[in-house]
Amino acid sequence: MINRIIPPALKLWLLFLFLYLLLGYGVISSIFFGVVAGLAGGTLIAWWTTPGGEPQKLDLPDPLRQLGRQLRQTPSRFSLPDFFKKADRRYPRSRP
Repeated sequence: MINRIIPPALKLWLLFLFLYLLLGYGVISSIFFGVVAGLAGGTLIAWWTTPGGEPQKLDLPDPLRQLGRQLRQTPSRFSLPDFFKKADRRYPRSRP
């Protein structure tokens, strides 16, 4: 995978290095931001061009399968709509 990341990463690094220099950034910050952008772009390009796809069937270990089953069967204690629902409470009465 590294051999697919490095060539586009170097090209993108040089591109972003010159762009940041043209925008007026300092040399050190241009190098740093260019490296970050180059690595991110190179990784994205390598991932995009790598053949493959979504696995058809995922075999999970038994503990994870049991945990998933337990989470699906457990009722939700904190439902989000009930959390934001306005409570119909009046001001507490004063004591006599």
